[in-house]
Amino acid sequence: MRGSCHILVAGLTLAFATPAAAQNFGGAFAGMRDAKKPVQIEADRLEVTDEQGIAVFDGNVAVSQGSTLLKAKRLKVFYLRDAKGAVGPGGNVRRIEASGRVAVRSDDQAASADSATVDMQSQIAVLSGNVAISQGENIVTGCELKVNLATNAAVLEPCKSQKSGERVKMLFTPRNGAGN
Repeated sequence: MRGSCHILVAGLTLAFATPAAAQNFGGAFAGMRDAKKPVQIEADRLEVTDEQGIAVFDGNVAVSQGSTLLKAKRLKVFYLRDAKGAVGPGGNVRRIEASGRVAVRSDDQAASADSATVDMQSQIAVLSGNVAISQGENIVTGCELKVNLATNAAVLEPCKSQKSGERVKMLFTPRNGAGN
């Protein structure tokens, strides 16, 4: 079953590479590909634990970097220590963990899931639980999406539940006419 899932993901990737559907799996994260761009975070509440290098944002969280906007109910941000060992919200973001129905959008591409983790150093994003990726009328669903933000390589896994036949699903609308 696992081998057939990887074949299905490879087929989906090829389908998205055709002119009929120009969507890519990591498109919603396009603005997070440049780690040098500033990250802006807004929320109803912020709790910082300096000695651990952790900031927890609660309520109506919005994170923007470049053209990407991530929204969630709760966000846990891990910061790198500076040369003096200091930690805090002014430091570099190492990892972001979002929960509470996460939505990510960049331009016309969007992704949503129950939770998300973005490792800013390795440039790996993982969306987990009820994953949906869309661009226009095209939509792909599964249970866990892992995207390399640097290369846009992605793997979408189906849910591993008691139900038989759980699979990755895709609906795409081919473009009409040549050159569209």
